[in-house]
Amino acid sequence: MTGNQPAPLSFAQERLWFADATAPGNPTYNVPLFFRTPEPLDPKALSFALEAVTARHEPLRTVYRLAGDRPEQHVLAPEPVPVEVVDLTGAPDAAARAEREAEERGRAPFDLAEGPLLRCTLWQGLPGGDAVLLTVHHIAVDGWSLAPLFDDLARAYAAALAGDPIELPELPARYADFATQERSAAHQPAAVRALDERAAELLKVAPGLRLAGRADRPAAPDGARTGARHELVVPPPVRAGIDTLAAGLRVTPYVVLTAAVQALLHRWSGRSAFLLGTMTANRDHPGLEEAVGFFVNTVPLHARVDAADFFRALCKATRKEAFRALSVQRVPFDRLTAAVGAARGTGRTPLVEVGFVYQNAPVVRAGGAGWSVPVVLGTGTAKFDLLLMLEDGPEGLSVTIEYDSELYGPADAKGLAEGLAALLDAAVADPDRALAELPELPGQPAADALPPEPEVPAVTPAAPTTATTAMPGTPALHGAEAEAAELFVAALDKRGGLGPAPAAAELTGASDFFALGGHSLLAVTMLAETKRRHGLTVSPRAFLPDPTVAGLARLLTEARAAAAQAAAGTPAATAPATAERPGAAAADQEAHPASPVQQRFWFLDRLPSLRAAYLIPTLVEYAGTVDRDVLRRAVDLVLTRHPALSSVFCLDRRKRHVCYRTIGTPPPTPVTEAADWHPDTLKNRLSRLCWAPMDLGKEAPARAEILALGPERTVLALVVHHIVADGWSRDLLLAEIGTAYRALAAGTEPVLAEPVHPAHLAPAEAPAPARETERAAALLDHLRGAPNDIDLPHDWPRAELQSTEATLLTAELPAALAGRLRAVAADVVGCTLFMTTAALLAVALARRGGQRDFLFAFPWAGREDPAAGEAIGMFVNTLILRLDLRGEPTWRELLGRVRESCSVSYRHADVALDVLANELHSDRDLSRPALTPVFLSAQSGDTGPAGLTGDTTARLLPLEPLHIKYELELVAEEAADERLDLRLAYAVNLFTRDTAEALLIDVVTAAEDLAADPDSHPFTRSTS
Repeated sequence: MTGNQPAPLSFAQERLWFADATAPGNPTYNVPLFFRTPEPLDPKALSFALEAVTARHEPLRTVYRLAGDRPEQHVLAPEPVPVEVVDLTGAPDAAARAEREAEERGRAPFDLAEGPLLRCTLWQGLPGGDAVLLTVHHIAVDGWSLAPLFDDLARAYAAALAGDPIELPELPARYADFATQERSAAHQPAAVRALDERAAELLKVAPGLRLAGRADRPAAPDGARTGARHELVVPPPVRAGIDTLAAGLRVTPYVVLTAAVQALLHRWSGRSAFLLGTMTANRDHPGLEEAVGFFVNTVPLHARVDAADFFRALCKATRKEAFRALSVQRVPFDRLTAAVGAARGTGRTPLVEVGFVYQNAPVVRAGGAGWSVPVVLGTGTAKFDLLLMLEDGPEGLSVTIEYDSELYGPADAKGLAEGLAALLDAAVADPDRALAELPELPGQPAADALPPEPEVPAVTPAAPTTATTAMPGTPALHGAEAEAAELFVAALDKRGGLGPAPAAAELTGASDFFALGGHSLLAVTMLAETKRRHGLTVSPRAFLPDPTVAGLARLLTEARAAAAQAAAGTPAATAPATAERPGAAAADQEAHPASPVQQRFWFLDRLPSLRAAYLIPTLVEYAGTVDRDVLRRAVDLVLTRHPALSSVFCLDRRKRHVCYRTIGTPPPTPVTEAADWHPDTLKNRLSRLCWAPMDLGKEAPARAEILALGPERTVLALVVHHIVADGWSRDLLLAEIGTAYRALAAGTEPVLAEPVHPAHLAPAEAPAPARETERAAALLDHLRGAPNDIDLPHDWPRAELQSTEATLLTAELPAALAGRLRAVAADVVGCTLFMTTAALLAVALARRGGQRDFLFAFPWAGREDPAAGEAIGMFVNTLILRLDLRGEPTWRELLGRVRESCSVSYRHADVALDVLANELHSDRDLSRPALTPVFLSAQSGDTGPAGLTGDTTARLLPLEPLHIKYELELVAEEAADERLDLRLAYAVNLFTRDTAEALLIDVVTAAEDLAADPDSHPFTRSTS
């Protein structure tokens, strides 16, 4: 790299950049540096000095932006650094107030894309001198950086105060060059080999490190942890004893301290082998010693503690492991985490939960200015479950325990800190005493409170279960059960392509809606129909845990009782009161919190490479005579009447939450004459209409255009952003456009349902992250252990950032084969089309490689509120389905497993995808979707949009190009002539057409095998 051209991020920087991209404004990686000065400071001189320091140290004036498909660092020109001055002269509590205000300012967010990443506040009028807060983002500094930063600042300030030129020498090496070289070196054979070898060593250690006292809930994702600290000081005599012991053992003090930390964690966990994350400076080039920048790497140490050994022996073993680990300390921690997770087949937890750092960086001297040693203020966050920080100071060895307050409490941190101090005291006094003979430590948990030692590996096979199906000739149902059975039948009649629904007389109380061929959209439709017919409100969330005739009957009975109580003026005990909805004008001006799905989409929209995938473009071709001006008026009427399509989004950085206001207006719909256009011109225009990005912070997320292609040919291009709409919404919009067109053409006012404001359908407040994870516990237990990636037949490797451009292939299963599949699925285990298709795809992928355990993503309608049935909005949740093919099941057994797995997913359909991803795929990056690269869905025959009048017909045009959210997306669709269509969309930067066709053929072959013999084994067939 030459000059100030953009450069890649270092691996360490990339981890912090990704954390900021997923949780903007989180102060976890803020570094607030607070110090006192014996004399008042001159603000102008301080500003000049800071400008000179940023001129010398480029990371302090660097910003981080996406350029195309990857983040880059841009070094900006030196600029004056503003100094905020707070005058506390005469304030009775000036010093305490300055510290309080410093903590508040230290938590203020940074904007990595715009900067600046260095802020300064000066408090004047304090007794004994001034106070200064320098807040820097961690992406620009590490612990080692503090010495050169403050030495240069003090030197520059002295020169500026004296009116002398500020002369700071140019550094011998630039951080951007370091990052570029690090990236290049990581792909060299030796580096790849070191990564593979170290990952193989760490695989021998059971994952996870849980200490007694930890709460029974998992940690929040990186970058989103609330935290606290506990501090104490180990007296100087003990600190001196550590040096003496280290010299006698011919090890460094770092080794002695690391051994003591390992012994402490052994006492608190009962584990004899575990991983401990230690921080290394990663400055092995002499030219980097005086540089300010973020060089630190996390290196996992394999701790082995035998209580029968002497502390001296533990120190020697620690020296050996430290040497081994530090010999490969340049292996990026995130790459090592990903490699171990991929080999284990689980991304469930981070590689290390407990971190350890011994701060032996150069001492901050501040150029002899008399400034105090800067204190790093807490930010109320935590980077690990536990982080033990040790640092030498004038009063002795300071011990700081930073802990995730969702997992541990103040008493735990106090016990650990005091326990480490006591253990060091005992070890220094007698290093030849066995660890088991060391005295009980303060706060040490009892032996019966310790978790059992885990085994390596820990694999729990899934047990298949048999579905319950209804049998003919059962006793007649009565009352609410008979009513529920009729609702089942009415909904199942709408399946399309699956033959007639069962008669109500054939159902029992145990008859399962999904086993009978129902799916999520049908369930929502059925419950909405229940509201329309009977005025009874039953939410899908209440129905899913027990989707049987008896379960629905119970809910109908409860809803009827609640309605009766309300009619009698008695509040229903089981029905929460509903607040009166505000008027439309108030709702439009108010800032409403985005849903979890909308939050995710908003953050994904920050990545230009993914923006197109979250648009929903629709091309409808109308054949026949169309009054295009009337169509334009109809489209404008429909798009402007729905509040969701007027949403404008922003990030509330104070609350760290995405919000929206319905204050935008979709642009007017133009009518374009395109009859004489060349086909390529038309294709390019449609492509731009479909995929041009939308600015969610400035414009309404909907647009349309009408193209006149001739007297009898009209194309409507309708595009809405997925953040405010789903497939159901698209169908509602097209139906409304048709209704409005017919009314306007007849000269009458359209009669349309009152639009629903999305805020009226959303929960008032989202659950806290810890509560979300607690609710998801059963689903997480079901999914845990499955690989969070799939060994797909890629023709090209993944790029660092996912590409979404795709194309489509289609295969047809003839009516005879499709009919046999339906019969096998329904008669054998009562599976739906979706469940059967999932099994076919899993077998096709398994036959190509050794993987036997898969996760697939699939959609859930998510329209809980009955009013949502007619609402435009983003209600869909993405669910995760586990396909466990281990143990060589027969087709029949496999379908049973799939059905049971679907049942688990349906019961937890309201769990946000991010909750699962944070727990099961914490090491994810931007090269692919979270948890799985495969998306699957099934639907009944789609007749497409209706014509505008009886004289016109309508059809959906294919999208060229196509953009998808996953690497493979398979849709199974029931066609009108009883056949089954399989549509496979695939990412063109990963697969050739031949590879995708071969995979689709494999799915068809699996279907033939299942239809031929459901009691055969899927993997007995020759696959040459």
